[in-house]
Amino acid sequence: MRVLFLAAGCALMVMTGTAALAGAGANMNACVYLAVTPAQPITFSFTAGGSADHCMNDIGHDASVVASQAGVSCVSVGYVEEKGSSSGGDTCATDTSTWILSYSASAGGYSGSVQAHMSHPIFSSNHIEIDNASPDTYICSTGHLCNSTKLTWDSGTQGPLYMIFEPGAHN
Repeated sequence: MRVLFLAAGCALMVMTGTAALAGAGANMNACVYLAVTPAQPITFSFTAGGSADHCMNDIGHDASVVASQAGVSCVSVGYVEEKGSSSGGDTCATDTSTWILSYSASAGGYSGSVQAHMSHPIFSSNHIEIDNASPDTYICSTGHLCNSTKLTWDSGTQGPLYMIFEPGAHN
């Protein structure tokens, strides 16, 4: 960002680079909630991004976590940000962003996915909403199980946010 000084001591900030194109973004964590301690530790592998991703600047990175006890186990999957403007012939300024997060487990036959949509309406907070999700998938503002499928967070902040899967909840 460059700052240009004008007469009368006023400052005008001019955004340069990709920051001016940035949309809603957050440091994202992928989590699993196990109601009971597993007989053996289970490794959950998360894949950040997928073929249905649309209008995203950043999709994070793949990661794994070992769940060895009951409760929530989380791992960072990095920074995730929707593309809030159009460029290169796309229509991202008006299209809905789509980010995919999926997981599979080393044992138990667990797998699932979620599709999330992020947005930053003008003069508003950042928003995320999940749909097309495996049963019992939630977006939370802390690493504790919640029951939210929509969440807002302050503009200018980057979370963190927690995508929590509850594998086996309906088995």
